[in-house]
Amino acid sequence: MEVVPHKPSIADELLDELLPQEVDWQRLVRTYPLTCLALAALGGLVLGRSRGRQIIGALSNFAADTLTENVNEFLGKEVL
Repeated sequence: MEVVPHKPSIADELLDELLPQEVDWQRLVRTYPLTCLALAALGGLVLGRSRGRQIIGALSNFAADTLTENVNEFLGKEVL
């Protein structure tokens, strides 16, 4: 069976940029999954309470742009 290399997600790239290189966050998540999940939930709660409207707006724009790109690519021409 062929092993397919992991393509970094947007979250992977963001964490790699935000955290110092010495922090192996992927190992930490594998070692302490519940602690990492609790910290992520707490961070999301704090961020959502302070910047919720801006986050929803940014995500909506991102989703609309991605949908437009995918529809245009599927149809083979720029429709939207």
